[in-house]
Amino acid sequence: MSEVNPKNERLKLAWIEELEVQKATSTIDQKLAALAGYEAATHWADFERFGREHVLIYLEVTRTLKVTSRTKAAKVRHVRDFFKWMVMDERLKPKQARRPLMALRLTDKEQRAGQAQKAVRFATAEQIIATMEAMPKSNAIERRNRALMAFTLLSGARDGAIISMTVGHVRLAEREVIQHPDTTNTKASKHILTWFYPVGEEIENEIADYIGFLKDKLGFTDADPLFSATQNGQDENDRFTPVGLSKRHWTTAEPMRKIFRTAFATNGMRYYNPHSFRNTLTALAYQLKLDPMAMKAWSQNMGHEHLDTTYNSYGKLSPNAQREAMLGLRDKDSADDDKPVSQRQFRELVDMMHQRKYEGS
Repeated sequence: MSEVNPKNERLKLAWIEELEVQKATSTIDQKLAALAGYEAATHWADFERFGREHVLIYLEVTRTLKVTSRTKAAKVRHVRDFFKWMVMDERLKPKQARRPLMALRLTDKEQRAGQAQKAVRFATAEQIIATMEAMPKSNAIERRNRALMAFTLLSGARDGAIISMTVGHVRLAEREVIQHPDTTNTKASKHILTWFYPVGEEIENEIADYIGFLKDKLGFTDADPLFSATQNGQDENDRFTPVGLSKRHWTTAEPMRKIFRTAFATNGMRYYNPHSFRNTLTALAYQLKLDPMAMKAWSQNMGHEHLDTTYNSYGKLSPNAQREAMLGLRDKDSADDDKPVSQRQFRELVDMMHQRKYEGS
């Protein structure tokens, strides 16, 4: 059978139209890739013929993939989401889809393995600052690269949002970053209220210096890209070479990741992608021992509606940090035991002893 099923393609287009309302492009790509795996396993059978026999073949093929249990679980979940959508959109009859959907799941053991959290490596704030300070600053491109790393730590914003921002999105006096879905590529088109994270004056000064350079030296306005694409020109040998900054946005975050990769390697460190800076900021929040209200503000600054998202997605403790926290609780209890007893506590203790003596007589 052909590797393209026109009926299936039309259904996928309809599904994508609904996904685009709330899902990021990268998420949609993952869902489509999972669905392509289902099609290949079932030899591009019509989605409308969804049946238990197709599901069992798909699961058998999925189990043989040389990917992690987490990835397998995600693929199965995406395929389930698609067929659930077909039922809700009345493109499949519920009675027809009930048994296949019940079968479209991994075993309990496989699901537990797929839910295991992936260990995420991230740099400390001090390491990021040291890397940024080691980056050169002799021309416009180098200034942009340094400021890009500084801003990612200062704002905690996602790379897709950062590359879509303009100069006017940063309000230095208010220490605020505007992340409005009408003008910024935020995840799920959310409006995110963001103020600078407390990561040091050197970081804030780097951003202020960079924005001043853009406006005063390069003639940028608030409507121009905050981090613009490199402008290429020709050298004396008519070869293309970077000559400065354009006034165009990057179309993807790959140039940003390349800048980070080069900067960390030059500083003798492994690569930490821009998204891992959100883990760095969560670890910093732990170090600061924030009270509940401050921690909630820190979480909302990342664009999280629920504090659990911050803890579960970015706040997993390393074994060493977990050990220190647990042993610290014991030390805290011991310290509390050494505190002098107040007069009220002493009277309560005396009354309790009298009561026990009375009950025993």
